[in-house]
Amino acid sequence: MFQNNSHNHDHEHHHDTSSMTDKKLFWSVFLNLTITAAEFIGGFISNSLALLSDATHNLNDSMAILISYIARKISKKQKDEKRTYGYKRVEILAAFLNTVFLIAIAAILIFEGIDKLMNPGEINGQLMLWVSVVGLAGNLITAILLFRDSKENLNLKATFIHIMSDTLSSVMIIVGAIFIMNYNWYILDPIFTFVISTYILFESFNLIKEISNILVQGKPADIDTFKIKEEIEKLSYVENVHHIHVWTTDGIDLYFEGHVSLVQECDYKLDSYIKEINKILEEKFSINHSTIQLEQKLCE
Repeated sequence: MFQNNSHNHDHEHHHDTSSMTDKKLFWSVFLNLTITAAEFIGGFISNSLALLSDATHNLNDSMAILISYIARKISKKQKDEKRTYGYKRVEILAAFLNTVFLIAIAAILIFEGIDKLMNPGEINGQLMLWVSVVGLAGNLITAILLFRDSKENLNLKATFIHIMSDTLSSVMIIVGAIFIMNYNWYILDPIFTFVISTYILFESFNLIKEISNILVQGKPADIDTFKIKEEIEKLSYVENVHHIHVWTTDGIDLYFEGHVSLVQECDYKLDSYIKEINKILEEKFSINHSTIQLEQKLCE
């Protein structure tokens, strides 16, 4: 049995415009801290749990964005002897931590909402309204800053979900404040808290599922290994493909490992075969990191 290993490492990665993204993260932290301070003060004065909940959530968002910023810096470090894949997975770990914190915040809000539902108190609707309007404006600006990058990066996606949940909560608080001002419907405060928390939990669990799949080296959802096997086995010199593994380190770069059995017993075109297989992997499946083991009988 003759075995030939090949590694194709195409370094034309899907990089962000890093400096621009880092600037966006910086301004996002600044905006969120400003909103947090305003909502904490406004929440205590107005006696609004929804506003205090949103302030707590915003504080968590600021920490999430800060973690994202630090993780991005670390992930840019070059691979070394100890970290042969580099540091890109640091961003995935940061996304995991962000999401776990978000779930914890949502759980706290639900328990506080239950207490508020059983023991409602008078709320200053006018102050609640103005503070939530400021919060909404800040959240919308932050969401716009991060929207594009969140589509290509799981860490930034986790941060973007933080911001979107805050935006939703700000809208609901504005609606609640209007009803409280006009009809004294104080019960809306804990009810809206429940709705906001439910949204947070729903989005967070979906993201946790996606992140966990990456951390356990699971196959990316949009990759069909049977299709890969089928495409490679169409080649005239390939008998079968087995031991197929496809994974990602950061949700962007894809890695392939597989054994390819050749039809002929003795063949010297191995390099050209590997190049052709790599071309299929890259052009049809966007896989630019591959380890291919060619298997054939020993030549006599």
